[in-house]
Amino acid sequence: MLEIINCYLGCTIFLLTVYIFGRSIFEKKMTSSKIYNVIAFITSSIAYFLIVYLLDGTLKTIISCIVFMIMFKLMFNISYGKGLLAAIIYPIMAIFPDLLIMAVSTQIFNLSKEFIHNNMAGTIFGNILSSSIMIILIFALKKPLRKLINYNFSTNKKIILISLLTLVSILIFFYHLINTFRLNKDIIGYLFVIVTLVIILYYLFRQKIENENILKKYDELLNIMKNYETDIEEQRTMIHETRNELMTIKSKISDKEKETVIIKYIDSILGDKVSSNMSKYSKFMYLPSNGIKGFFYYKFMEAEKRQITVSVNISKKIENSFLGQLETKDFKDLVRMIGVYLDNAIEASAESKDKKLGIEIYMIKKDIEIIISNTFGNEIDTNKIGLEKFTT
Repeated sequence: MLEIINCYLGCTIFLLTVYIFGRSIFEKKMTSSKIYNVIAFITSSIAYFLIVYLLDGTLKTIISCIVFMIMFKLMFNISYGKGLLAAIIYPIMAIFPDLLIMAVSTQIFNLSKEFIHNNMAGTIFGNILSSSIMIILIFALKKPLRKLINYNFSTNKKIILISLLTLVSILIFFYHLINTFRLNKDIIGYLFVIVTLVIILYYLFRQKIENENILKKYDELLNIMKNYETDIEEQRTMIHETRNELMTIKSKISDKEKETVIIKYIDSILGDKVSSNMSKYSKFMYLPSNGIKGFFYYKFMEAEKRQITVSVNISKKIENSFLGQLETKDFKDLVRMIGVYLDNAIEASAESKDKKLGIEIYMIKKDIEIIISNTFGNEIDTNKIGLEKFTT
């Protein structure tokens, strides 16, 4: 009976670490009541205790992952996909505290593997020690883990399947490593395989994130092209209508209609033009058509998506300036620099209460001056201005 109580308490301590792991990486706060969360945790601890007490080996770990996934789903109100992904990552991380304890116990304190297995593994002390190391590891890796777990993969099922297969492979090597733990060529081989599989899994996630970002940029560019075509069509329609209206005025003058009638007709046209919304693209009409116009338009649309009010003022002198005659290298350098400034301005403006962004381009003597201004809600450490990797 005492053995069962100790096993249950050890499992509860271990599950508390799983809860801390979920609380650290999931950005969503628990929305359910405290009683509901307590019941969910107790139910999960009982299920995990039964798994540990009745099962062994890889099967125990796989079913434990399912319990962790359900607990994450119930307590943090996340999707099953994210819950399973977190439940797969956690056992992989849990390998390292166990390996560290085993190495220190056998190599420094000269304890046998049998002693550790019989007197530490699964006990309250063993779980507290392992959980303490695990908590330190969780907080050390909190930011990259949060970024990985909360990233929205479009093909989540493939990632989870590959991760699950990788986990099973790692666990097989891990159990062989624990059972035959001694500093020889075998343990170096096991450690090499485990580290290699973890690195492969890491680069799989990294490559997937990069691919998702590329697809996202293509989608954004496609939307920009559609908006561009819509604006161009609006401009074409407006020019056509203006041409017809001028022809009508010419006819009225030729027909020698009364001046008051012609003026009234012109006023009505002007009233329609004033009330119509100015085309977004026309705000950049004085920029040269060498790509920089499209670049500013793209950033303009990015800001509008984040509910930022953008004001644009571009001098007519820019139209025939050297900006349209830049060489390819100079053009790339200019766009990269402006892109960094605009991205920072958009980010800061989006986080402020009064979301506003200003873009001004003037020709002063022979120089072009680009002014980017934005609202912000953060405090600026003036002592760090000018230092490398510091941005306002």
